[in-house]
Amino acid sequence: MDELNLEAVILDQTSMIKEIDLGYPRDAIKSAEQILKAKANIVVTGHRRAGKSTFLLQLMNLHFKNSFYYINFGDERLIDFETKDFQKLYEILLKHFGQKKVFLFDEIQGKKGWDRFVARMYETGNRFFITGSNAFLLSKEISTYLTGRHLDIEIYPFSFKEYTKYKNFEEDVLITKGKAKALKLFDEYIIFGGFPEVVTSKSTQILSTIYEDILNKDILGRYDVDEMAIKKIALFLISNFGNEISYNSIKNSFNLGSTNTAKKYVSFITNTYLISELPKFSYSTKEQPYSKKVYCIDTGMINKMAFTATENKGRLLENLVHTELKRRKKQFFYWKSATGKEVDFLIIEKGKPLEAIQVCYSLNNQNTTREITPLNEAIKELKINKTTILTYNQEKTIKEKNQTIQVVPAWKWLLE
Repeated sequence: MDELNLEAVILDQTSMIKEIDLGYPRDAIKSAEQILKAKANIVVTGHRRAGKSTFLLQLMNLHFKNSFYYINFGDERLIDFETKDFQKLYEILLKHFGQKKVFLFDEIQGKKGWDRFVARMYETGNRFFITGSNAFLLSKEISTYLTGRHLDIEIYPFSFKEYTKYKNFEEDVLITKGKAKALKLFDEYIIFGGFPEVVTSKSTQILSTIYEDILNKDILGRYDVDEMAIKKIALFLISNFGNEISYNSIKNSFNLGSTNTAKKYVSFITNTYLISELPKFSYSTKEQPYSKKVYCIDTGMINKMAFTATENKGRLLENLVHTELKRRKKQFFYWKSATGKEVDFLIIEKGKPLEAIQVCYSLNNQNTTREITPLNEAIKELKINKTTILTYNQEKTIKEKNQTIQVVPAWKWLLE
């Protein structure tokens, strides 16, 4: 790349970040402060447009002020940037800004040789903060070159707690007015989701653009795949959120050559963070990979892109809970009893089942037994002591066979 052009881009970007609106401080800042003490490189991963770059700038300004270099490799003017240009880049940074020990590399995926540059500079006392949108790149490839030298931070779209803070919600939810406002915000959150640009604009049009970028840039631009098949499978997975999937049925439905191809195509989509697979819990490790449920990272994305004929309020609630459990870094599965009764989420701690969570939009005379029976079987088979049913807005305690089941409004649980 021409050195003068590279220099112009660096100066433009450095000037630009001084004017960027850093937005609402993300909750992940608190957990990041502990990671900063480790002096390792920090890799910030997550879905496209989930707020990784803004989060990292918030972190930089809070802890490093102006003592860091910033390069956004997503800039189209850097499309011809090559491995040999990293040394030029460093020399230009030294020339204009003096020596600094902290680098912020934004949207680094796709730039060959960046990992080797980072590894070399790290050995001489420098530290890197790196973002990118492709999970495969940032988990597998980074680990290959930066083993023992990096820690990961995952950024999700706004949680409901962050959403209410952004909306300046400070009401007491124990009083009628506060509860009513919380439910109004919760309804909005279910519909629009938590992508920062959607939250700030209340327009879901950006979701179509994000979705297309995932398919075209993160998958088709990276892998040699059947374009029509991958697009159909992505839509199929989003539309079947909360349901079990079978690689064999995907193979047959989309005319793929083998179940391995089906599994590979699904992995390309999950690597973008758009979709997550949830395995079934079993003490047998051989059984777990063959049963998976799928969830989407954001209910706004589901409402915008999924092909659904009817409203799925209960499944949308379940999807919210799934994303929040991932955000809270829980180890969890879904579970089926010996009789085939299913618990939506089984939380595991230190290798042992800790809590069973059932999600139901509304408990009534017709479905209460259906929702409670799997929890009772989980209590019996797995010897767990804590069971919870998360609903839209019901709260009570159910005494069942000497066991206590807590029924909690999902919006309240999300605000914990």
